[in-house]
Amino acid sequence: MAAKYFNTEHVHPYSYDQVAHAIFQRYPNPFASHVLSEDTVYREIINGTTLYSRRFLTKTNKIPKWGERWLSGFRRSVPLLEESYVDSEQKTITIYTRNVGYSNFMTAIEKVVYKACPCNPNHTVALKQAWVESNFYGLRSAIKNFGIERFKNNCVKATDGFNHVLERIQIQQNSLREMGHVKLAEFQQRKDHLKLQYNEKVENIKEKSSAQWIHAKETAKTAKDTAKESAKKSAEAAVETAKKGAEIVKASATVLAEEKIED
Repeated sequence: MAAKYFNTEHVHPYSYDQVAHAIFQRYPNPFASHVLSEDTVYREIINGTTLYSRRFLTKTNKIPKWGERWLSGFRRSVPLLEESYVDSEQKTITIYTRNVGYSNFMTAIEKVVYKACPCNPNHTVALKQAWVESNFYGLRSAIKNFGIERFKNNCVKATDGFNHVLERIQIQQNSLREMGHVKLAEFQQRKDHLKLQYNEKVENIKEKSSAQWIHAKETAKTAKDTAKESAKKSAEAAVETAKKGAEIVKASATVLAEEKIED
């Protein structure tokens, strides 16, 4: 008997880059209380363009009312393997999820492909597909129908939950961006204030230096004029002294000459 198949398409009102940024932050969210744990166990880069990740998830394993009589012994949680490929070149994200326990009861394989919406580059399309198979004799059809119906319900919750996470991240980024603008404005204001203080100090230093230079220049000029005047007076005094000395010599010579004449 073939696996039961279902596909649907959901749209996230966020760009592909935003979706790619948040793809590994889908949990926790208010719509995913059925996701109990998530662990990344392996990662590698393929061909330099694709990030491959392998994660184990644990989700609740709700048993339908009609199956409790036969399935009461099953655990209420199931481990899942999630493998994802984030292709930076093709700008696509492909995620495969399958249960690794209770395969005799039900095998469910889910595939989700995220890519930019061709009609709106600010939106992202999520193409979701599911294949459900069961080897549980006597309840095979019922179990497959149950698996598909659960997938349909979980698809809506997954989209709502992821949108919740995307909105939260966008709010955080906007807050950080606004905070960055405020801090930048404060930094610019502080920078302008320091620049003004610096310019005022430079101007004060220039004014002081200019005043000191003018004072020194005037002092030097005064000293020069004083020295010049002093030298002039000294020269005049020396000339006067020389004249007086000459007159005395001349008088002395005249007296000597008169004395000789008398003798």
